[in-house]
Parts: sequence; structure tokens; C-alpha cells
Amino acid sequence: MPKKILVCVDMGRMADHLVEYGHTLAHRLDAEVAFINVLPSHHPWKGYGTWVNPDIAKEAGEIARKKIQYLIKIAEEKHPEFSYHDAHEHPHEHEIFIGQGDSAEVIIETAKKHDSNLIVIGYKGVSGIQQMMVGSTTTNVSRYAHCSVLIYRPGFDPF
Repeated sequence: MPKKILVCVDMGRMADHLVEYGHTLAHRLDAEVAFINVLPSHHPWKGYGTWVNPDIAKEAGEIARKKIQYLIKIAEEKHPEFSYHDAHEHPHEHEIFIGQGDSAEVIIETAKKHDSNLIVIGYKGVSGIQQMMVGSTTTNVSRYAHCSVLIYRPGFDPF
């Protein structure tokens, strides 16, 4: 069974650290790594009707995908020791998933669907208000995921 890591990336200040950490960890463990960003549910926007572009989620997803691709590129440039010598023999691409809805549910479902062995997630997310009202995504993922969950804290690298 191949080793697979799913790294959860929100668009907050910790995004670059999470991508670099997850990418580096995957290479150290000789595992595949994929990244996921979950957009909020579209329900809060319903009351705005024609004022909100109906393609807002699609556009936000494209922006998130591009940002994650950029952060992966930066991580690879910072750690050239993890680049492959023969790109033809070992293609170096990472899947990026963009979901929408309840973050914890989407992360857990994506991890199951793609047989992830480990989920890497930040110790806190972007929205403190959302966390107080709905509950912590990190807490819910660590509680209900089918696999192990590594909770990342910036500034501490066990390696």
C-alpha cells in the first residue's frame, strides 16, 4: 500500500509553512503528497442574489489552486535535496483538491476517497469567529478521521 499524505491548506498566514512542511515530510517518508483547500459553503451568499457573481466559488477555487501551486514551487526551491534527478523516471506532480462545504467533512471524505495514511493540518485556521460558532476544523478532523492526523505548529520541526 503506497504511503499518502493529505496536507490541509487554508489561505491564512500559515499556508506557506504547511505546504513546505507537508512537502518536506512526504519526501522524507518517501510518500505521495496531495494538498486540499476547502472553500466555505455557498449558503451564506444566497441572500445576495444577483449582487454576487454565481461563479465566485469557481474563481476562488482557481485562485486557491494557483496559490498552492506557487507555494509548492517555493517549497521545492527551498529544499532542492528533495527534487528528483530524473524527472522522466519519477514525475514530480502533486494533486491539489479544492472542496466546498464543511471543512472537516470535506477533508475527511477526501482523505478516505484517496486512501490517505496521514492528514497534516494546522493547529488553527483562518477564522476565529467561525471556530467559536461551528467548532474547530482541526479538532473535528483529528477526532473523526479514519487515519492518523499530524497537527502542525509553526516554529517546531522534529527533524
